[in-house]
Amino acid sequence: FNAAWDQVIAYTWGKSGRWLTPAQYWRVRVHYPGFAVDYFFVDTNVFDSGPIEADPSHNLCNNINNDADASCGAEGPASLGDCPGWFQRLWAEQSKWLEEGLATSDAETNWQIVVSHFPPKWGIDFWTDMVKRHGIDMMVSGHAHNQELHHLEADNWLSPSAWIVSGGGGGITSEAMPDAAGNDDQYGFFELTLGAEEIEILSISHGGVRTLQSVLERRRPEGFGEEEIVFKK
Repeated sequence: FNAAWDQVIAYTWGKSGRWLTPAQYWRVRVHYPGFAVDYFFVDTNVFDSGPIEADPSHNLCNNINNDADASCGAEGPASLGDCPGWFQRLWAEQSKWLEEGLATSDAETNWQIVVSHFPPKWGIDFWTDMVKRHGIDMMVSGHAHNQELHHLEADNWLSPSAWIVSGGGGGITSEAMPDAAGNDDQYGFFELTLGAEEIEILSISHGGVRTLQSVLERRRPEGFGEEEIVFKK
């Protein structure tokens, strides 16, 4: 848990200008010609933290891979024992922040997109509620080392909102054996084409094959009628 995450944030102000992560969780409104998008970047490491004796392979706070005196100083976690509670407090703090941000975003932008390391299968009840009430349009995530698109399928509990896993960026790990020609979803990237009324979602494999594709239409949060929302054009 003390592997220099603060340096990742500080790199935002580096000379290259190529990196933008100004905080552990943050929001930015991007204005495109004729429409706007609110992007919410959230820290979901709470789903990878737990009691220090828990699984060291899936627990930032474990007592196997962390030294007994590990600390991030005043910023926290202050100690190994403080680690699980620190991530719980961080999640509670940003959950309130996200709730407030989404509430003000509803009527001011065309799209709401949430970006998270963990897909919404982690915290499924939380995300189902947030999507239902606030009309989050899309969630962009990673974690799994492959490409996934979940949109209008019957088993997508967030439908008609879409969520994608873009974890096939390379390296030596994939969820399954990749096909040499790229006829798979193991390595690749997503291309999003945003417009005022639609977002085209396209996954392109390492072989240049278009493997996953869908078109997302703008939605309304539950309980809101057309007359209650004025979208800026």
